[in-house]
Amino acid sequence: MAVDARIAVLPAGQQAVEIREVTLDVVGPYEVVVRQKAFGVCHSQLDRIYDPSRTESMLLGHESIGTVVAVGDQVRHVVPGDEVLTTWIPRTPLDGRPPEPARIAFPDGDLARTHNTFTWGTHAVVDEQYVVKTPEDTPLDLGSIIGCALMTGAGAVMNSAEVRAGQSVAVWGAGGVGLCAIAGAAILGASPVVAVDVDDDKLKLAEQFGATDVVNAKKTDPVAAIRALTPHDDGTRGVDYAFDCTGIGANIPVSLASVRPGVRGAGIRGGADVLVGIPRVPFQLDSMDLLNGEKSLLGCVGGSCDPVRDFETFVEWTRDGRFDPSALVTDRFALDELNNAVEALHEGRVRGRAVVELEG
Repeated sequence: MAVDARIAVLPAGQQAVEIREVTLDVVGPYEVVVRQKAFGVCHSQLDRIYDPSRTESMLLGHESIGTVVAVGDQVRHVVPGDEVLTTWIPRTPLDGRPPEPARIAFPDGDLARTHNTFTWGTHAVVDEQYVVKTPEDTPLDLGSIIGCALMTGAGAVMNSAEVRAGQSVAVWGAGGVGLCAIAGAAILGASPVVAVDVDDDKLKLAEQFGATDVVNAKKTDPVAAIRALTPHDDGTRGVDYAFDCTGIGANIPVSLASVRPGVRGAGIRGGADVLVGIPRVPFQLDSMDLLNGEKSLLGCVGGSCDPVRDFETFVEWTRDGRFDPSALVTDRFALDELNNAVEALHEGRVRGRAVVELEG
């Protein structure tokens, strides 16, 4: 089945995407062609765009909602006409077949690749491992950001840390992923839930998503502020869990310092700092804070999520009003405005999540 598509390509040596026309007429045995309805613009894609070491053209994006228009002959879990969610975490990673990274050959001979999947365009050709059937009553806004922002932020709280009601949480970085972590912590009954950022507008939005307290790290010592908010009966101060969504290596020892220490001889271990944002450069820690406080540093990829299981949970949160995806989508763009969306994100002008809408 031939499908005419417009695909965003990041050419080698450039920092602006080009929208190119291509006919998709060959589907591999495990591939799915998805006609996009909306997709998110994730901060992690900026690392690809501004990577000076990149030597080949790339396809970008990894969260979307759309409709299947064609499938390979080995695809069994979706058929043309199904509404689906695209993500970058494999649906069944233990089935013995690693998913194939997507690639598109264009008429001019350029071959564009991706590390896993792509979503920036009217259509995407993705390995069936990265496609999940859309749960019933999934709104467009939720579908556009569930495959990365919500999965990564809320999943870190729900899966990686397994936060329980009454435990204290600090979220460092109140962008799209951080807001989802804040929402997840609030939904799970954490208290207090402290949002830390350097932008008052983002902190105001964090309160809408369930932050009980906000700290502007430009205006006050954030560690001291968090400790003041989190006294414990054992005499310690600090949060049970910090979620560092900044991706800034220099911030990690600071977020670790906001975590409560353990109590020697009492069998009480310290809290944990969860790395949600991706630090792109090596970082240093205060090893004595980690050791003497009996604290933990946890890595987290994609919120430790199982897409099939967890996407249904996130949709339930939306059905019953606990999560409002339309409040998270603060900036909306058309496909031809994609570079404007990237620029706004790069300059810090996107308070929540930027989304490109192709159809309602």
